[in-house]
Amino acid sequence: MPNSQYRYLQRHFSDLIRDNKLKSGTKLPSEREIGEAFKVTRVTVRQALQNLEAEGLIYRQNRRGWFVTPPAVVYDPASHLSFNRYVAEQGSTPHTEKLAQQVEPANAKIAQLMCITEGTPVLFLHRRRYINLRPILIEKMYINLDLLPGLENEDLSQSLSQLLQQKYQREYRDMDLSFKSTALPSHAANDLGISTGQAGLQVERINYTSDKKVLEIDYEFWRHDAVTINIAIRD
Repeated sequence: MPNSQYRYLQRHFSDLIRDNKLKSGTKLPSEREIGEAFKVTRVTVRQALQNLEAEGLIYRQNRRGWFVTPPAVVYDPASHLSFNRYVAEQGSTPHTEKLAQQVEPANAKIAQLMCITEGTPVLFLHRRRYINLRPILIEKMYINLDLLPGLENEDLSQSLSQLLQQKYQREYRDMDLSFKSTALPSHAANDLGISTGQAGLQVERINYTSDKKVLEIDYEFWRHDAVTINIAIRD
C-alpha cells in the first residue's frame, strides 16, 4: 500500500483531534465509511487507525468501533488516595464493577509474599474500573483475611481504603511498587474489551500495615492511553 495514503489519513484525523474538532469520546465513522469517503482500501484505513491508537489518540472498543481517547488520568500510586477520589478530583466520574469476590487457598507465591502458610484462606477480589463509563483498569487483589476478618462478607465494589478505615481502623502505610510496560495478557484484554496484545501498564503493589504485615497484594492492568504516572517525592 502506498505510504502516502495511510499517512495522509493518519495526519488528517490527528489534526482534527489535536485541534479539538473531534472531541474526547467522539465515535469515529466506521472503517468502511472512512474508506469510502477517502477512496482507500480497508487495509489502508486500518493501518492509519492503528497508528493513531499507538499514539494514544484513539482507541478501539470491541464490537463498538473507534473513539477519540479522553485525557489520561494522573495517578500517584504512592499517595494512598482511593481510585474514586483521585478520579473525581480530576473532574471525571469513576465507577467500579466487581467481577469476582471469593475466599480461596493462598498459592505458594502469595503465601510467600504474605509470610503465611500455603493454603491459608485469602480473599481474592477481581474488579474492573471505569472512568466516564470507559473501562480502563483491571485489578486482581489478594487480601490477608487474618488481618481483616469478615471482609469477605462486605460489598467490595465500594472503596476498599475507606472500608478499612471505617470498619477495621486500618490504613495503608508502607508499600512496594513495581511498574512494567507490557502487552496486555489475554485475561486483562478480554476484561477491558480490547484485543489481546495491546500495549498496557502493569502495576504490582504490596501494601503493609504499620507493623509491617502484608495487608494486600494488588495486580493492576491499565490501558496504556488511560494513565499518566506521577510520583511526588519530598524530603
